[in-house]
Amino acid sequence: MRTGLFCTYENPENDFSVAYAQQTELVRLIESLGFDEAWIAEHHFNPNASSPSPLTIIAHLAGVTTRLRLGAAAVLLPFHDPILVAEQVATADLLSRGRLDLGVAKGGPFPGQFKHFHVRPEDAREKAVEALDIVERLLRDETVSFEGRFFQLDGVSLAPRPVQKPVPIFFATSTPETVTLAAARGFAVMAAPPFPLADIGQTLDRYRQSASGADPRLVLIRFYHVEETREAAVAQARRWLEPFIDRMRATTAAVQPSWSPWMDLERMIGDSLIGSADDIRAKIEEIGASLSPRSLVLKPLSPDFETRKESLRLFAETIAPKAPSRAPVLQ
Repeated sequence: MRTGLFCTYENPENDFSVAYAQQTELVRLIESLGFDEAWIAEHHFNPNASSPSPLTIIAHLAGVTTRLRLGAAAVLLPFHDPILVAEQVATADLLSRGRLDLGVAKGGPFPGQFKHFHVRPEDAREKAVEALDIVERLLRDETVSFEGRFFQLDGVSLAPRPVQKPVPIFFATSTPETVTLAAARGFAVMAAPPFPLADIGQTLDRYRQSASGADPRLVLIRFYHVEETREAAVAQARRWLEPFIDRMRATTAAVQPSWSPWMDLERMIGDSLIGSADDIRAKIEEIGASLSPRSLVLKPLSPDFETRKESLRLFAETIAPKAPSRAPVLQ
């Protein structure tokens, strides 16, 4: 099981320069600790999760890392021109020397995104699928023409070309139709921190039923907080997760009502990596046995930078020990 870090560019000090510098330091830290990958979220109009341009961030991180896989988690396709997405993906893959993983999604339950980017929520899935078809073809084929409901291309050729052939694609979804599409096209799947483990299991079953023998290559992102005891860890996690759940409940009701039952604090804590080191180790074993994820990606809950650094060190050195990478790490 690979390990990674989920980067949302938290901004507790209300200083974007500090937020970006700290997140870059965490990415460099996990590379030195032997983690395998870092995934960058796409969030808009949120001063507390300030990563609106994950491919730009990945291009920067490519220059300060040497070994980590760098993933977008995920590019919200309905809000972008797919030609520009393909160009940015190819550029980031080139700058990272073939270390890019492309996660895509149709957009979360945040009304402001749909309003400001002038996308109707009911069009999001169809527009995302159409855009993904274009991006995949541009990255693969020399010349692409396309006639769709939302996009039209006439003889477009990408320059530069990506290093990887193909660029790995991951779909962040739990929608049955989209899971079936991902399986048919050979895309991997991603699951965000709030997604219930039981629902993720159903997603994987549906994927395997849709494409017999196919490997969903699950990237599982989980909230993470470690303390000496489970009681202490849960008490802290409740304090940080309650405001998050309140915000999500306020938005999911209007845009993504299927998410509303997921916004249960105790369920979310139970499905996360929260507790003592022993508790978390046992939870990872349980997840491995039930879901067999390709990657387990941590979303540290603490807003304190030093606490996040220490918790990542503890995970690497105690909870999920691994041999240090032989690849050089920039200092």
